[in-house]
Amino acid sequence: MRWYQPTECSNAVENPYVADEGDVGIDESKLRCGEVVDSWSSNSWIRASSMEQDGEPDDVLQSYLGVPIFSARLQAALLEYCARDIQYLPLRVLRPNGDEMRGFAIANITTVRDALDRDKSDYSVFADDYFLPQRRGLISALRKPVLARTALANCDLFRLEGFRVAFFVSERVKDVFERSRFTGLSFREIAIATQLRSLPS
Repeated sequence: MRWYQPTECSNAVENPYVADEGDVGIDESKLRCGEVVDSWSSNSWIRASSMEQDGEPDDVLQSYLGVPIFSARLQAALLEYCARDIQYLPLRVLRPNGDEMRGFAIANITTVRDALDRDKSDYSVFADDYFLPQRRGLISALRKPVLARTALANCDLFRLEGFRVAFFVSERVKDVFERSRFTGLSFREIAIATQLRSLPS
């Protein structure tokens, strides 16, 4: 199976809706760590604060949060393939005048895989003298990922262990997205290594 890294805020409608403010009631970094959110407020909201940003909503909504937000019809289309990989967190999406666009939810990706082939990938790590000790040795930038095929079984969407801001999708997800002409994401194919990879030091 082929794998892809999505590019957000691309393949968008001509005049997209962009949310630039809101309140989700939790530390927003928890939405990018690959863990289930246990307590979620039904009053969580985002909003476009000006008419200039109040355009047509994409199926993957553009927002300041930097996490995927899926339309109801995209959620329904993906249900067969990656229900186990996503926790949907309902979100109130507001226009500047307070009108609500219903059905959107944050796609909290809860599958995490240690899938990076470190020998073949191009990346940087935080230096040993980095001012935050807990980040030393961790990946700071991922320029060209190569994934290890042995780590990709039984999922269609995952965040990357060691660099959880990055997520990847299978060709099944890409095909569903493109077949139904959903908007808001494009996809870059990622190389897959088939041989055994070196364990991280």
